[in-house]
Amino acid sequence: MRFPLAPNCILCLLVLCSCLSMAQNTISQQVRDSTEFYGKIIMNPSHDSELAAAIQYYERASKRDLKNNDTLSAIISLRYISIGQAEMGAIHESEATATQALELADNLPLDTEVIRAKRGLFHDLGRVYRLLESPANSIRYYTKSIELAESTFDSVIVINNLGNVLTDMGNYSLALKEFEAAYKTSPTLDSLTQFRILDNIGFVQSKLLHPDALDNMMRAMAGRERADDLTGLYSSYRHLALHFHSRNQPDQAMEYAKKAYLKAKEIKSPSYLKNALTNLLKIREDTLGQRFIALNDSIEKAKLARQNKYAAMQYNIAKERKKTEANRLLQEKEKRSRQAFQFIGLLLVISLVGYYFLEKELSKKRTLQQVYQTEKRISQKIHDEVANDVYHLMNKIQLNAANDEILLDDLDRIYKKTRDISKENSELLIQEDFGNQLSRLIQSYQYEDTVITIQNISKINWKSIPDVKKTSLYRVLQELMTNMKKHSKCTHVLISFEQNKSKVQIKYRDNGVGSLLNNRNGLLNVENRIKAVNGSIIFDTEPQNGFKVQIII
Repeated sequence: MRFPLAPNCILCLLVLCSCLSMAQNTISQQVRDSTEFYGKIIMNPSHDSELAAAIQYYERASKRDLKNNDTLSAIISLRYISIGQAEMGAIHESEATATQALELADNLPLDTEVIRAKRGLFHDLGRVYRLLESPANSIRYYTKSIELAESTFDSVIVINNLGNVLTDMGNYSLALKEFEAAYKTSPTLDSLTQFRILDNIGFVQSKLLHPDALDNMMRAMAGRERADDLTGLYSSYRHLALHFHSRNQPDQAMEYAKKAYLKAKEIKSPSYLKNALTNLLKIREDTLGQRFIALNDSIEKAKLARQNKYAAMQYNIAKERKKTEANRLLQEKEKRSRQAFQFIGLLLVISLVGYYFLEKELSKKRTLQQVYQTEKRISQKIHDEVANDVYHLMNKIQLNAANDEILLDDLDRIYKKTRDISKENSELLIQEDFGNQLSRLIQSYQYEDTVITIQNISKINWKSIPDVKKTSLYRVLQELMTNMKKHSKCTHVLISFEQNKSKVQIKYRDNGVGSLLNNRNGLLNVENRIKAVNGSIIFDTEPQNGFKVQIII
């Protein structure tokens, strides 16, 4: 029975659905807002505590995305983690995170979003390897990023960074070519990007003693001052300080070095401050300062070398651990396969044993059934052929309807019938030449009006046939020949033999009156004997069309 909902219930349901939808939208909006908030911190961090919180947020996000099979979102989260780790100075961790994200991207089908993610990861790894002072790897990944660039802006940023790597290597001429190639397309870009490239051009020109070096750096500085670009101004001041220092103009060099130091303090970046103080010591040319710089550089290089060696060792350990784990999983898989095969083998053995005992039991039942049918047939035969004759003989004796000679003839006939029945069901002694024994049986049924032909019986290797099958075949043919003699009225019988490996095929055919197979009581014993030895028998007969039998044992 269905009950109609009241209007108030319907209203409550609508309000509930609306609340659930609003709650879901609110949660989704909060996730988007948090992602945007922490993304800005990663790209422009104020201090390390905020950066650590942002990294933790994206670590949780990446695990959630991987659990939800949102691989692309996980890659984006890992990119933010890698950038944040590099910003905090965990360079090797940044490299490992970016590599993990790149492996995930390699397993995705290429589309616009995946290509964009891979381009960013190549750029991140180029930056990481620059920090690790591995210029060859840095150039390789920057080049990969350029190959996937979708716009002029994308390629210009990466080309500019590629020029910086070449500058680090002291290859100023090639670096200048890269910067100039980027600057040719800069009119289509934002002004800060133009000033960045122009400042880099001026700095490299300064190294090459180019006359336009100072002019280009000053133009870039002026533009950055107008835009109040803090990090850009720090870079301009630093480059100008180094330029004047290389030209033996200590006052101008110190002026811009101090400006760079003040800008680093304003940016509140430890790495900027360290770099600015190092430049101040270089420009002062103080003996202790120079010794400190040299010692600090040596310590930093040794530290970096140890980190690289440790990272390589950790990588090899991780690789070996991964290989060991793979081998362990393979061994576990092989062990399970062996256990499965052992289980299947055991199950097969149990099944075979069960089948053996079942077949043994069925064979016993078939034997009992055969015995029962044989006893029933003998009983029926004695009743039909012997008992009736005895009854008629008794009637004749009681009525004195026959003389002694006739009575003796009847007794002799009853005796022969009894002897034949006994002979048909007595124990059979298999002779060594079974083919000859079987042939004599068949020929014994030949009389004046019937010709019996036997084919290929001598070609059968009877020694390869078990005695139990020989006995069954002997009794079956005996039954068929008896049936032929009594009922077929045939003039010709053909019995042929053929052997195929361990199987023997016997074909019986006569040209008698045939019969209908609807009533098969007379042939049931024949069929049971053949089935008892796992053979097969096929009857083919129709009235006035002879009688055919095919036996395989």
